Amino acid sequence: MRIKALMAAPLLALILTAAPARAEPAEAALRLYAAGDFLAAADLADDRETAASLSFASRALMAQCATAPSRSDLDTWLARAERAARDALELDPQSVDARLQLALVYGARGRRASLTQAFAGRYAPRGRALIDEALALEPRNARAHALLGAWNLEVLRRGGRFGAVTYGASYRAGAAEFERAMALAPDDPTIPLHYAFALLELNAAQNADRAAALLRRAAGLRPRDALERFVTRTAQRIARTLEEDGPGAAQRAARATFL
Repeated sequence: MRIKALMAAPLLALILTAAPARAEPAEAALRLYAAGDFLAAADLADDRETAASLSFASRALMAQCATAPSRSDLDTWLARAERAARDALELDPQSVDARLQLALVYGARGRRASLTQAFAGRYAPRGRALIDEALALEPRNARAHALLGAWNLEVLRRGGRFGAVTYGASYRAGAAEFERAMALAPDDPTIPLHYAFALLELNAAQNADRAAALLRRAAGLRPRDALERFVTRTAQRIARTLEEDGPGAAQRAARATFL
């Protein structure tokens, strides 16, 4: 059972940065994304059928998953996000963005699946392979480093010492990857937020002080678009919960978010 639990990877997740792809999609899609109309942005980007636009469509759909008040359509959005990322990677086999978007989708699917389904789907190892490929292509990609940090800490949380030995994960590696990601993208609030979430889920009581500092950092950054506004508000809410109700309550609140 512990091995199967390891395969239900986190949202790898849940590192949804707002920085657009290097080859921009339509300006109208970017404006819609910045305003928080993620589905319309995805629809517009999907129509262009280029690798960059399809990667952006996948990004917008994952942002919709993160921010929507209702989860009734999550499976539909995830299916669209996966298809867009796969199509982008087929059009451009060297695309880093497409790899990271597909890794995000695998993480989301692993978290929502039963343990048996997650194991059968091999979401965690497939996601790790995509992250490794992205880093080989672009060693200073902040998103990829953050995703790798989340992967290490989640494997350690779910598998303990056995998982660490079996999969080569460690707290030191996870923390180092997150720290490097923050150094590479100091203005991105999603990275410290997810670092804090990973620490709270691993051991809320032991990591409370560090998590609180990371939440304050995320909450204090200036949001650049609707998604980052949602991220900073989430950081504020979890930080308040941690301060007022303690580590256990903060851990439960973090686990309840799609992010």
